[in-house]
Amino acid sequence: MTQLDDIIEDLDAPVDEQDIIEHERLYNEELQSKPVVSSRTQFGYAYVLVKSPYDNDIRKGIRLLEELCQSGVDQRDFVYYLAVGHYRLHDYTPAMKYCQRVLEMEPGNQQATQLLEIIKKKRKKDAMIGAAVLGGGAVALTGGLLVAGAVVAAGLAAFKGRR
Repeated sequence: MTQLDDIIEDLDAPVDEQDIIEHERLYNEELQSKPVVSSRTQFGYAYVLVKSPYDNDIRKGIRLLEELCQSGVDQRDFVYYLAVGHYRLHDYTPAMKYCQRVLEMEPGNQQATQLLEIIKKKRKKDAMIGAAVLGGGAVALTGGLLVAGAVVAAGLAAFKGRR
């Protein structure tokens, strides 16, 4: 297994459901008891949501991270996990954009560089799979048209033979 395979495995590994429940509890407690949730609590909750096995949780985590970035605190971790969230949703264009943003903030950042490489490989693989599916569909359609044409030709020949 290569280092990138290890990273992919880590990116795709969901967090424990209990971690999500605990961070959600902390987030809601702060939301009810303070005028503003601390960036640390919001980031912790967003992180576990982005690592959730459920797409809706991932989307919610992305929204929380975007809020953190809009609050004027544009920390590398917030942006990196925005990239991770979009990667996990197979939304590769924004994931690449966020990786580039991390690299602008911190040139040479290994996490962002590796994630960018992984995304490029996934896009290429997904494109090849899509092309194969489309190619198979085109072959099936062409085969179907040939069969339909043969049936019509046979029908016309039979009709002419009756006359």
